[in-house]
Amino acid sequence: MTALDYIAIGMILFMVGLGIGVFLFLGGWPGRVAAQRRHPYRAAVSVGGWVTLIAGGVLFPLVLIWAYAGSTDADVAAANTAAGGAA
Repeated sequence: MTALDYIAIGMILFMVGLGIGVFLFLGGWPGRVAAQRRHPYRAAVSVGGWVTLIAGGVLFPLVLIWAYAGSTDADVAAANTAAGGAA
């Protein structure tokens, strides 16, 4: 095997790792948002994020919107001031 073969194998492994990382990030994104915003259905949003992403991602934007739309701005401001952040 030449050096070019090793570079190609390394790039393939890098791309597979990057793809797995992006998949894990996207799958957990709605759940993290829902937990941060104290969504009343944060467990359902988290499961919905993973299920829609595994099923092809067609409804994934709807779950992400649901995660952001679950609480009011007053709830988010109260959570930020309780955590010590700026409102």
